[in-house]
Amino acid sequence: MRKRKNFILPALTSLVLISCVIFTLCVYNRSNNAKALTESESMAADDGASSGITGSGSAAGPDSVTEPGSATSDSITESGNTEDNNIQNVSSSSSEEMRGIWISFLDFSSKGYTRASFTKHIKTMFNQCQKDNFNTVFVHVRMFSDAMYNSEYFPWSQYASGKIGRSPGFNPLSIMVTEAHSRGLKIHAWINPYRITKGTTSNSALAKSSYAYKWRNSKSPSLRRNVLNYGGQLYFNPSRPTVQNLITNGVKEIVRDYDVDGIHFDDYFYPYLGTDYKKNFDAQEYNSYVKKCRNNGEDAKSIVAWRRNNVSALVKKVYSAVKNIDSSCIFGISPAGNISNLYLKNNYYCDVKKWMGNAGYIDYICPQIYWSFKHPSCPYKKALNEWIDIERHKSVKLYTGLAAYRAGISSKEAALIGDKSWAKSNTILKREIIYARNTEEVDGFIFFDYADLKRRSARKEINNAIKLFT
Repeated sequence: MRKRKNFILPALTSLVLISCVIFTLCVYNRSNNAKALTESESMAADDGASSGITGSGSAAGPDSVTEPGSATSDSITESGNTEDNNIQNVSSSSSEEMRGIWISFLDFSSKGYTRASFTKHIKTMFNQCQKDNFNTVFVHVRMFSDAMYNSEYFPWSQYASGKIGRSPGFNPLSIMVTEAHSRGLKIHAWINPYRITKGTTSNSALAKSSYAYKWRNSKSPSLRRNVLNYGGQLYFNPSRPTVQNLITNGVKEIVRDYDVDGIHFDDYFYPYLGTDYKKNFDAQEYNSYVKKCRNNGEDAKSIVAWRRNNVSALVKKVYSAVKNIDSSCIFGISPAGNISNLYLKNNYYCDVKKWMGNAGYIDYICPQIYWSFKHPSCPYKKALNEWIDIERHKSVKLYTGLAAYRAGISSKEAALIGDKSWAKSNTILKREIIYARNTEEVDGFIFFDYADLKRRSARKEINNAIKLFT
């Protein structure tokens, strides 16, 4: 396990030179656990703030579904607290520091592209990323159980061709890999594993060739349970082995067929299930699990622990699949930034402490810490320190997701999100990078998202931040 580094005691050094006396004061506040950078007083005063799926990579009948391995349930102990420091030096970026940018499906047109128009669009985006000294692009390749490439398991994305299931006549992911690497950019394929639709449950939103459509409309009650209707949207059922294999096989084909540098999941896992979380969504599968445990004389997990185990089983399975194909390809996850929310009984079900504390789940974690230093309930420093305090396996890196989309917003917009500092400063992102670097525990940053690099009102804040990327 990797714990936070210790610090030396404060030291005072004086140097006398001929007729001048120069005092250099280096104050180090070392605790047993942490080094932290506080906000500089020289910063802005108000700132700171149907078929089944086999596990072998080919489609087969429902009787040939391969059961996924179960994840372990090791608990990880949190350690240490963080105290303030007044260190103001800025560590320069290292060659290995992650300086990433998310390129969302929102950065693509839902009307689709020709090969020429898509290539032009990608060149424009990647040129901007290169100009701003980012070194990695995280591109959306599966947004809604679809694909920005020719997939054996998922239909063509609307954001490639203009219509779900229709080929654009070219391969967007292949173009993106080529254009990224030609600029010295690394490229990670960004996937939403469970989400099928957004804001609709209509069959018209599904390609008839897709597993989502076939399962939802199957005569088999068992296959129909692979797709869940909840909150006006469709989701793959996280508890189903068939679903886990489908998602894993979709990852395998990307790593096998494209020279991507990584696979990336974000924060979309279980949806918020409300007060009836014990009765809805995949509760039917949980009840079957409890009955099976009773019949076998075994103790059943709580529904919360069971759901967390479902997600962890998928994460472990995907990690193994990636490494078995290409050991140099990395797999990581970007969960919501508030750890307390991740461990609620009715949402997410992400056991990030397990993933971070054990080998075999992820290569990195990138919490989305989208708040200023003065957010009333989850300020940046507090949130980041909580992530640093989690014991971390030596193989797992810690990145932070930063809110470029909040840069340069209006006072009204800042008030609506309850984080007024974003309207009063253009140095928040810069100071968040400085603070994170000075902990010596953070290995890089990912900005959300590309569109904000081009947004005029955000550029001053972003320019201040990317000056540190040299």
